[in-house]
Amino acid sequence: MQIIPLEKPLGAIIDGVDLRDTPNKALIAKIKQCIHRYQVVIFQRQTFNAAQQLSFTKALGPVRKRKLPENYVIPASSYDTPGIAYVSNIRDENGIPTGVIPDGEMWFHHDTCYTDEPDKFTMLCAITVPRSGGNTMWCNMYDALDSMPTSLRQKIQGKRALNVYDYATIEKPNLQNLDQLEKAWQPAIITHPTTGREALFVNRLMTCQIEGMSLEESSSILEQVFDHAEKKQFIYEHHWTVGDFIVWDNLSVTHARTHFKLGHDRRLRRSKVSGEKLN
Repeated sequence: MQIIPLEKPLGAIIDGVDLRDTPNKALIAKIKQCIHRYQVVIFQRQTFNAAQQLSFTKALGPVRKRKLPENYVIPASSYDTPGIAYVSNIRDENGIPTGVIPDGEMWFHHDTCYTDEPDKFTMLCAITVPRSGGNTMWCNMYDALDSMPTSLRQKIQGKRALNVYDYATIEKPNLQNLDQLEKAWQPAIITHPTTGREALFVNRLMTCQIEGMSLEESSSILEQVFDHAEKKQFIYEHHWTVGDFIVWDNLSVTHARTHFKLGHDRRLRRSKVSGEKLN
């Protein structure tokens, strides 16, 4: 196994590993170390199938399982391999998307931060990529926090933040429907359970309010935090190639998707490792 750090704010390529065969425990331990050190790790030219991806995911930790809300529709493409989902805009003969989060740009977010136990790792394998756009960006939330102006950090230090997600939109949820949406309070600044480092844990897509503040006051502070955290100096943007398989530390990075045109097919195979309650 060869590790090639990117000349970016985060990320490394892991070469010499064929994930059609699940790595042994010693190699899995090294891969986990790389994920925690580099936050985003990239395996290129992978040709494994859904079952093999799921096997690798299980080697990293327990696969994400939770009760989904009533309005969440599981695409038929995910039935054969529970634990695998497809992020895809490709539609069937009836015009129904065969995957989740089908079209367009998506703002920066932490996966499932709107639940009590956010995901530990998320991973995507590129099956079909658009001719342009549909890139994934990751933001280093360690660096974003470390460089935050002291006066701004003090406003969120020790506070919890409300994270809300509406499956019907890829933009901010409508808080008038709050009772019908998944939501959870999380520390605005977490101590990473593995690395012990502090990381910013708010994001533009899902974080709506700071504990003890009005929506108006929260929005003003959060916009400053988001604008700071999303500076280019903290971001790595990945242009997908078929066969790319990327695993990231969901607790220390946010991720976002750039715009791509309707009619440009995009299909990524996703799996996740469950996390734990944060402090």
